[in-house]
Amino acid sequence: MKVCLKIFASLISLLVLVGLGYGVYYHISNSRKLDNLNICQDDELVVKLIEKNINPFSKFKFIKKRNSDCNELLKENKNKAINSQDEKYCSVLDSSTVSLLLVINTYVNDMYDRETASKELHNTAQLMTPYDYCPQYFDNMIKIISVKKRLGLQ
Repeated sequence: MKVCLKIFASLISLLVLVGLGYGVYYHISNSRKLDNLNICQDDELVVKLIEKNINPFSKFKFIKKRNSDCNELLKENKNKAINSQDEKYCSVLDSSTVSLLLVINTYVNDMYDRETASKELHNTAQLMTPYDYCPQYFDNMIKIISVKKRLGLQ
């Protein structure tokens, strides 16, 4: 009887370890997929990721990734936008503005780093300039400038 209990306990322990191993593997594989995915214009995914991660560093990581992904889209579509002035490239402006404002507010309010916030603002504003033909360009720039003034950024 004692041998059966030991075997049963060993099997349960093994199942728990296998379950934990699978959980860790699943988490790592999902993280790798997200690193390769451009999340700039995927608002639902960004909200889910921020809600799931309570740790402020994780939230900042996703906010920073979204801003980087938006900047990447602005760079990728720059020549197409300048040459064609097609409004299909304009939607990235709204996403870029939202992600930029989140990053700036995080730098200023949580990290007390106005210098980096100013650099992020300047870099993204420069990347948005070729999209000045878009209807929402000036509204987004007004938002950015007002946040810049309100936070006292350079």
